[in-house]
Amino acid sequence: LGMTPVVSAEEVCCGHDLLWNGDRQSFEALARHNARLVAASGAKLLVTSCAECLRTWRRDMTPYLEAPIQILHFSELVSEYLPEMRFKGNGQHAVTFQDPCRLGRHLGVTDPPREVIQALPGTELHEMFHHGQRAICCAGGPWANCDRFAKQIQVQRLREARATGAETMVTACPK
Repeated sequence: LGMTPVVSAEEVCCGHDLLWNGDRQSFEALARHNARLVAASGAKLLVTSCAECLRTWRRDMTPYLEAPIQILHFSELVSEYLPEMRFKGNGQHAVTFQDPCRLGRHLGVTDPPREVIQALPGTELHEMFHHGQRAICCAGGPWANCDRFAKQIQVQRLREARATGAETMVTACPK
């Protein structure tokens, strides 16, 4: 695509889990640190593959940024360039997509991941009953708990995935 990705050796976590677990002070320290790195780089575009990072950068980090920058999920970037891209591959692959909560329900990013999946040769997308804005969470949360309610949600989600007949489940959720 003619882009040169840059990853700083000083880059650290976005702080999503700190913030969601109530450690505002540590989150703010990370936010200031990361905002300084972005400002020093001169970057106009920040791309992440993590749905939680995307949500954190778009909603929680913007007050710390010196200047506005474009913040995209990797699937949003790739979907913009799909007409120019040529993927190699063969065979038939049935996949289903687990919408990450932070990507779908929080930010409304549901089409780009599907566009990328469907652009892959021989790949057929099988949607779960609850998908897109209506997707059910995987119950990973910020790993704050793993109780019987979380297990019930996980079992329900896995049953929906199995019911699609897909052989592979794809997600952009780090949990």
